[in-house]
Amino acid sequence: MKSSVLSLLTIAASALAAPLQHQHHHHQQEKRAAVTKVVYVDGSGNTVTGPTASASASASAQSTVTSSSSSPDETTQQDETSSSVSTSSSSSSPSSSEDNSSSETGSSSTGSSSIAGDLKAFVNPTEKFEDGVHSCDSVVTGQGVIAVDWLSGLNGGWTTIMNQNGDTSSTCKDGYYCSYACQAGMSKTQWPSEQPSNGISVGGLYCKNGKLYRSNQDEDYLCSWGSNNVQFDSQISKDVAICRTDYPGSENMNIPTLLSGGGSAPVAVVDSDNYYNWKGGKTSTQYYVNNAGVSVEDGCVWGSSGSGVGNWAPVVLGAGTTNGKTYLSLIPNPNNTEKPNYNIKIEGDDVNGDCKYENGKYNGSGSDGCTVTVNSGDAKFVFY
Repeated sequence: MKSSVLSLLTIAASALAAPLQHQHHHHQQEKRAAVTKVVYVDGSGNTVTGPTASASASASAQSTVTSSSSSPDETTQQDETSSSVSTSSSSSSPSSSEDNSSSETGSSSTGSSSIAGDLKAFVNPTEKFEDGVHSCDSVVTGQGVIAVDWLSGLNGGWTTIMNQNGDTSSTCKDGYYCSYACQAGMSKTQWPSEQPSNGISVGGLYCKNGKLYRSNQDEDYLCSWGSNNVQFDSQISKDVAICRTDYPGSENMNIPTLLSGGGSAPVAVVDSDNYYNWKGGKTSTQYYVNNAGVSVEDGCVWGSSGSGVGNWAPVVLGAGTTNGKTYLSLIPNPNNTEKPNYNIKIEGDDVNGDCKYENGKYNGSGSDGCTVTVNSGDAKFVFY
């Protein structure tokens, strides 16, 4: 169904419960007990279905976000390009410094490689990963792979270490899938096609006899670029830690992008038609965005109640491409209703819809999130 037929876009976003924590011998992954459902109705209020209806938004479409609860085994991620959770704010602090030519910078405090990565934006990796060569002890950095070495309970720079039963480990060892982070704008390519029947998801390289193997033999490289038409753009003076969920995997928000004050960084916009499917459903990218000034080490973690970081961050963003269209979203976080210390808006060359979060309000008046369709050209999340 074409987007022009839709007169109302309803996004049902539910609150998040605590996901899996990185402990030894967890025999069941603690998943978020909430989901994001996308429901579409026509001008008469009748529910409509269809592959293109899942993420469509026309210029006249109205976005409404409501809360609903559901069981953990119903889904582990948002369907299509809708993202679940996060809204917040504090006073906006615009800056006159703006450098659109700058790129993502920053590094982890103890890691062997910068979280900025080794590849220039949208330059493809060239060295194929070799199975059975590298030790399971630590993540193999380079070719877009970065180490995340600040996570409590995890060693070796990995982002999730879990087996098919949902058991976790602090080290990558035989029988476990060891998930990893890619630099800003890239997504991991490794996860097994056979996923656990209990509803959890696993992803990453497989450890066997102390060596790492690709769990997806169709991909030679561990990281791949998404669409090259969307970026984060900063018009404020402080850095912003933007944290992607590790999915398939624990879904903890520990994949870092550091948006420098006055700089820019690519958004990892996955092709939802060809990326990871959960029980036949398309998935998209989800980011938790911390207040400006929070470091990636402090912000790209599973936060504690009221901390304002990680899953308690004030803003959540969604991004994905399906059927040739790119969909970008700002979604409230029921864990945190405080406004962030910046404003954020979505701008683009050819965009249907209006979407901004300014002074604690969406599109100037509402508490509900919003989604836009990028028909062609470039688009950006602007922090101001």
